[in-house]
Amino acid sequence: MQSAVQIRVMGVPSVRIGGQVAHFRTRKALALALYLALEGPQPQDTLLELLWPDAPNSGSLRTAALHVRQALGQEAGRLETHWCGLSLDLSGAQLDVWALGGLDAGEALAWHHGAFLAGLYLRGNATWDNYLTWRGETLRDEYDQRLARLFTAAMQSGDFAQASALASRRCDLDPLCEVACSQWASALQAAGLRRRAQDVLAAFAQRFEQMFGPASLPTLRAELPSAQPAARWMVGAARA
Repeated sequence: MQSAVQIRVMGVPSVRIGGQVAHFRTRKALALALYLALEGPQPQDTLLELLWPDAPNSGSLRTAALHVRQALGQEAGRLETHWCGLSLDLSGAQLDVWALGGLDAGEALAWHHGAFLAGLYLRGNATWDNYLTWRGETLRDEYDQRLARLFTAAMQSGDFAQASALASRRCDLDPLCEVACSQWASALQAAGLRRRAQDVLAAFAQRFEQMFGPASLPTLRAELPSAQPAARWMVGAARA
C-alpha cells in the first residue's frame, strides 16, 4: 500500500501527498520541510541559523511554516509546533533514504545515487551549502557501506558478475578508492576476466598518478576468494 506521504531527497527533491506532487511557494519552505524530515525535531534557533543566517527572524520562520502547511494540504497537521521549535510527523510516511540499509543487490545497483537535494540551493547561504555537503557525504558513505557488504556476500556466494557490478558502483562514488578498485579487479579476475581486471587497475593507477604524482602511487592487488589461488597483480605490472 502506497504511503500518503512520500519524500525524496536523493536527486531532485520532491514531496508527494496522496501520489500528487506538493508545491511549495518558496525554496526555503521546501528546505524547511526536508530538513525536518531528515533531522527530526529542531529548535527555532537552529532553523533560523540554518535558513536565515544573516537575518534570523522568527516571523520568517512562521511564514515558511505556513507555506509548508499549505503545501502539505490534507497532511498539514504533520507539521507540529512546539514551545521551542518545529517537527514533522512522518508516521506511515516514506523517506527514500530510510531504505539504504536494507537494499538488496539489485536495488542497490538501481539506487538513485545522484546529488543530495539536487538543485535546492539558497542564494548566498553558506550555512545551507555546508549542510548539503555534510549530509550528502554521510548518505554517500552509508550507500557505499551497503555496497561493500553486498559485494562481500556476492563474492562469498560465487556471483562474481554481481560482485563486479557492486564494486564498479563503489568506484563510481569514489574513483580514487583503493579498496573498491582492488575489489572490482578481484571480482573480474574471479570471473575469468583477467585482461579487464588489469585494465581496471591500470586506469586507477593513471587517475591516482595524475592526482597525486607517481611517488605516492599505492600498490594494489586483486585478491581472489580463499577457495581459489591467490593472485598478486601489482599496479606497475598492470601498467606495463
